[in-house]
Amino acid sequence: MRMRPMATVAAACVVAASAFLVGCGPKTAPALGRPTTAAPLAATPGPSVPTPILSAPTTPAVKNLTAGNCTMYAKGDAVKLLGGVNLNNKALDIGTDGGTKIDLCSYLDLKGQQDVQGVSYAVVRYDSAATAFTEAKKVQTTMLGSAAEHNWSVQSLTTPAPGAGQVLGGYGTKTDDGITFTIAVVGTNVGPYLVAALGGSTESVGNAKKFALTVFAALSSAVG
Repeated sequence: MRMRPMATVAAACVVAASAFLVGCGPKTAPALGRPTTAAPLAATPGPSVPTPILSAPTTPAVKNLTAGNCTMYAKGDAVKLLGGVNLNNKALDIGTDGGTKIDLCSYLDLKGQQDVQGVSYAVVRYDSAATAFTEAKKVQTTMLGSAAEHNWSVQSLTTPAPGAGQVLGGYGTKTDDGITFTIAVVGTNVGPYLVAALGGSTESVGNAKKFALTVFAALSSAVG
């Protein structure tokens, strides 16, 4: 049932009270034999009270993103970030469970067997923000969760992301088969979308972190 605005209710009470007082007040009858010369008093309308316009609460709109292939972070942007792109290997895409895959992509700059840098990212839509955040935690666990078991020290990595959920991330450096490399991963939900980015580098820890954070910032801004 719709409630009447308080201003309208108050105005109705004032009008009703005025009518009641006029109808029940003392009446002065004209003297016998004398005609009534005064014209009847016309009711003076009171000031109109505007009715407030009630609007429904608004909720942030969710963007309907079109699925694509390496479109949300284009190759040209990856070239500027990495210094070059000569390989796109779908086997390096970030793994996700369920949802509607919007864009999964990887870019690599392979300079030699011991010199490689790259990024991978994933944007997937789920049925709710809660599900998307749960999937972001899975990505973090998959990419870095087993690091401790292999003596791979993982450090926390985060960044501001307006409109997003809690940002999950970390990075670690490891030497394997004589090659030292760093992997950094950042992810969270932006509404019902999972947004995750990974950066890898054999050149420096700073590069891996920068790659992941730069791609994540671009994606979360585009989704939000």
